Order: sequence, then C-alpha cells, then structure tokens
Amino acid sequence: MIAARLAPAAIQRAPLQLVRREPYLRVGDNWATRAGRRAHAALKEQVAQKPGWRSEPEAPMRDGRVVRPDVQTPPRVRAAGREPQPFQMELKPNTPSGRRAAEKAVKKYEGTGVKTRPIFYDPKPFI
Repeated sequence: MIAARLAPAAIQRAPLQLVRREPYLRVGDNWATRAGRRAHAALKEQVAQKPGWRSEPEAPMRDGRVVRPDVQTPPRVRAAGREPQPFQMELKPNTPSGRRAAEKAVKKYEGTGVKTRPIFYDPKPFI
C-alpha cells in the first residue's frame, strides 16, 4: 500500500538528465564527438590568430583526391639548400584510440607530399 501511494509522485518527476546522456542529435553524436568538435573549434580560433597559418585547407593528393588537414603552417626552410615547405597537423584526442587514429591520418596524408604530424589534446576540458 505504501508503494502504491508513492508511485504517482515518482512518475510526475522529470527524469535525471546527465551531461553524457544528452539526446543524440544525429547518428554517432555522443559526448566524445561533441568534445572533439569543441576542441577543433578552439584550435580554429588559435590558428586564426597566427599570421600565415590556415585552418582546414584543401590539400590535393597525388591521385587527384582532396583532403583537409586541421592546420597548415606557413612555408619554412627545413634543410639547407631546399625550398621552403609548409607542414600539416591533424588534431586527435590523447587517448589510445586517438593515437591509433592519428597514425592512420598521418599515413593518409602521405599522398599530399607535405609532411604531416599529429597534435594531441586532453579531452577532459572539452567534455
């Protein structure tokens, strides 16, 4: 009888909403992808403040495809007697899966002929 009296009060209360349990906006949209979008937005703001740096430039591959690394630096001389060349950076989370994804991304960008390196961010501040 006691449980029957308390049941209507429990039903009328709204369910508890946790940050990681927000409703998905689209397939594959979860707390980790939202954190990644926030981190990329912060990187884009930092890159906009640096002269000569470009955010998400189009980089043509040797086979004709076009890829978009996260950042491209201005051309720099890397070795004596060579022309100045830019390099590209790909932003990934500092997690085991993010490190594996960074390895794959660096291999993917080898076809552009521009040196690419990964940069990692701590995902906790962006959650």
